[in-house]
Amino acid sequence: MKIRCVIIDDEFPARALLKDFIERFPHLELAGAFKSPLEALPLLQSGKANLVFLDIQMPEISGMEFLKAFNLRDILVVITSAYPEYALEGYQLDVIDYLLKPFSFERFVQSVQKAGSRLQKSNPAEIKGGAVSDPSNEYVIVKADYKSYRVKISDILFIEGMREYVTFHCVNQKLVSLESLKNLMESLPANVFMRIHKSFIVNRNQVKALYGNQLQLLNTEKTVPIGQSYREEVKKNLFNS
Repeated sequence: MKIRCVIIDDEFPARALLKDFIERFPHLELAGAFKSPLEALPLLQSGKANLVFLDIQMPEISGMEFLKAFNLRDILVVITSAYPEYALEGYQLDVIDYLLKPFSFERFVQSVQKAGSRLQKSNPAEIKGGAVSDPSNEYVIVKADYKSYRVKISDILFIEGMREYVTFHCVNQKLVSLESLKNLMESLPANVFMRIHKSFIVNRNQVKALYGNQLQLLNTEKTVPIGQSYREEVKKNLFNS
């Protein structure tokens, strides 16, 4: 199950930014983007949305007026506004977060995390994030998109961490999971995976070459940075130097 998102904002740049942020997550799906709340109402009432990013100052009807007039109890709401003075009223209307414009991608991630946690509580049968090793040692079980994926270890190129999320960069797919890089490293086979940066874990068997502070990998044109404090360990363990 994906989190189906709706954007409501009368300004095109704001809609474009949120669309870009949403598309970075495989477990988020953009159900629609609208210039006014009334345009979005049929979709919201159809039951095909889980999460709304709602602006406040709009010409036809404000975000606050919309929340007061229509029942969105089954939909999570994140306010996006340049006006901090509406935050208290927003929380009184049970919004789950208040994004003060301009906001960063990292701040957006926090809102997505809150939404995922709230949906998890309301749907206890859904699957949380994380990864565990398969007894065969050939696979890891990655929990993402409210599913469990059995991923071949040999297909994982590297893992990128950002706050409480990790992205598994695999040969043919990307999976975003709710987990910290530190906790994840403890559950992965140490003879295969190595921490090379505060934000990156690499599959030792996918490393092709070292140049400068970058690792070149097999099966991809991407490179992965090496943290300064990890450089000597990388050279020793991967290149015997």
